[in-house]
Amino acid sequence: MQRWIAVLTAFVLTACANLNGAADKAQRNEEQFAGEHAALAACVVAKLQSDGRSFLRPLQFKNRQYPDMHASEIHAYDTRYLRNAIATYAPSNPDAILIYGNPALEIQSAAQRNDNDKPVYAFALLLQQADDAKVTASLRGDPFFANIAWKIVESCVATTAKP
Repeated sequence: MQRWIAVLTAFVLTACANLNGAADKAQRNEEQFAGEHAALAACVVAKLQSDGRSFLRPLQFKNRQYPDMHASEIHAYDTRYLRNAIATYAPSNPDAILIYGNPALEIQSAAQRNDNDKPVYAFALLLQQADDAKVTASLRGDPFFANIAWKIVESCVATTAKP
């Protein structure tokens, strides 16, 4: 009996340690870069879409612009966790028809921004224009995917920087 209690206790502790809570969506990085938010967002989305690594394949990217707050935001949604996802177009389906190219740019107001966090996302990257020459980039989400996205942001800043 004591053996079963020990096994059950270990199982409960393991399950509690692996819960995905609010800490997973915490801010990961924030920094200012030279550039313009829309151009930087377009570069990041293009590089994410063209990345051929298999673990990025289930991600669907949304590029949104908020003209009233001079910002762009990129959400990476994991299609495996989206409700009402059609399996025919899911990247996890080997017979799926993949749509290549950049996703359509969505123009929204700042008031609509709060509704974007409702589905499960792997990361969210906000690029807000700080002044005429600088963009404040802030990233939150899953540590693994957020790290990949941050490296892509840094590479886009390096390629768009003027010599």
